[in-house]
Amino acid sequence: MATPEQTLKHKVYRGMKEYLVISFYLWIILALFVLYNSVILSQRGIPFAAHGFALLNALALGKVMLVARELHFAERLEEKPLIYPTLFKSAAFAAILGIFKIIEEVLVGVYHKRSISESIALVGGGTLKGIFTMMLLLGVLLIPFFGFAELGREFGKEKLNQLFFIRRHPVEGPS
Repeated sequence: MATPEQTLKHKVYRGMKEYLVISFYLWIILALFVLYNSVILSQRGIPFAAHGFALLNALALGKVMLVARELHFAERLEEKPLIYPTLFKSAAFAAILGIFKIIEEVLVGVYHKRSISESIALVGGGTLKGIFTMMLLLGVLLIPFFGFAELGREFGKEKLNQLFFIRRHPVEGPS
């Protein structure tokens, strides 16, 4: 029988592992956004290289996602076919991350003595269309993440890990 200390260690280990996976996935997404921005701006002769912010944002937003998951955010479609919870969670978490990105920019702007409107202008070009486009892109990019999470919930994380990282032949699904 596991002692409370072993259980706590296991929870902390599992939580850290999950946090690192989420943060790594977000870092890839955000780093691609930064890379794309730098390509677009370089075409206009504007140097841009804020690649370190992608990692910091990924770590912060990873924590937001982990807390939201622990609070069972967006778990109302769990019994529906996998496409429904996958798309719902992708959209819901894109909205959460977008809102936190706006809040972050406003707080950084306040620190640098910028107005709220100047700070929001840094998110998606400052237009409602730009902000929604950013959230839509984020939602689409979260689909694989939540798709794999839903598959892991259905088949078991161990079987999914075996399929992707250990062996190539199919594993029987749930009966």
